Amino acid sequence: MKNQEGKFNSRTGDDVYFGVGTYGSDDQQKGLGMCVRMKIEGMDRDVIAQGVNTGSDVTGNQFDLQVGDGGAGIFNACVGGSTPGVDSMFPGSKSAWGNQYGGVASKTDCANLPLHPAVDGPMKMAGDDLVTLCEYSFDKAVRAEGGANPSIVSLGRVECPEELVFMTQMQRTDDPSGYSPASPIFADQACANAANTPLDWCLTRMMDCRKPSGAWRSSVTPELMVTGRKLVQTCTSDGYTRFDNQCGCYDCFC
Repeated sequence: MKNQEGKFNSRTGDDVYFGVGTYGSDDQQKGLGMCVRMKIEGMDRDVIAQGVNTGSDVTGNQFDLQVGDGGAGIFNACVGGSTPGVDSMFPGSKSAWGNQYGGVASKTDCANLPLHPAVDGPMKMAGDDLVTLCEYSFDKAVRAEGGANPSIVSLGRVECPEELVFMTQMQRTDDPSGYSPASPIFADQACANAANTPLDWCLTRMMDCRKPSGAWRSSVTPELMVTGRKLVQTCTSDGYTRFDNQCGCYDCFC
């Protein structure tokens, strides 16, 4: 993702971060495939992020960003299975992962996470590890010490960059033109960050370790998607090896 955002910034002269996650939208496809550009309090750049997942707990003008140990969510497949690598992604105990929603609350707690999935070869080959990815999310201010959610200052729909779509393999036919919102929406409140309150205008986070909604045929409207880019390419339990769902036949829904 960092390589792809670097290519985009070089091509366009822009300066953004890329991301994926769940967008709180009343769109007919629940935001799947849509890209939004967000200004986020405390961040040094805007974020262009694509909706690849859905969630009934994601409210209006909220974005639930995928980050290292962002929270295993309601359908945890990250850790705690009887056979890591088969029914969960990582080895070890759930206790190291912090809150079910939001993950660890402090950057120092990232060090207690397992470095690699149970099937660890591809992640090691990529030079990545979960501890560093968790720390990176704190460094970039997409999460705050103490577990607080940053406030989204403004957001608006934009064209999905080719460099980001290359990673997700999901693209809509109704994208607007351009990488700056034509009509940005400005927040009328800060993120509440209080228990049992709506999360409007909050940048929340997750790491579901599961096949995202955008990879299921039943989640998308075929006519709304670009041929060959109708479904998110999901991964095996190592988190890096992708299933190629663009097989070119009707049953693949591509």
